Amino acid sequence: MRFVTERLEDVLAAIVTLAVGIFVVTEGSSYKIGTLSQMGPGYFPVILGWTMIVLAVLILVASRPAEIPMTLSHRQLRGMLFVAASFAAFALTIERFGMVPSITLTVFLASLANDRNTLVKAGLLGLGSALACALIFRVGLGLQIEAF
Repeated sequence: MRFVTERLEDVLAAIVTLAVGIFVVTEGSSYKIGTLSQMGPGYFPVILGWTMIVLAVLILVASRPAEIPMTLSHRQLRGMLFVAASFAAFALTIERFGMVPSITLTVFLASLANDRNTLVKAGLLGLGSALACALIFRVGLGLQIEAF
């Protein structure tokens, strides 16, 4: 148990990476994998999943005891919460409201993770990012993504 408590960050990173890798391999295996010369839709996800599994093992093996105990400051908690909220906002709004409002809200929330950003700056970043994405994906590449 001492191994886990002294290397908590590395152990948690290894567990999350391993879980995502196993999920990707499991989901990718449900598609046709194919061969190296004729790759199927599941080939690349399975390779990436196995790479993540190997990386998780390497993270765990290479972990060392922490010299400074892990603490969580107000700034770190704010950053984690706003970034998590931005992921959730994107997932919940992309299909219902379209690309522009979803990206605006996502970038707005993510930029508030930095306590030096003001609401105006965050709003301008959100609008600018949404405009850039609309120009790149809809106009430049001609993709059929709903803007609103």
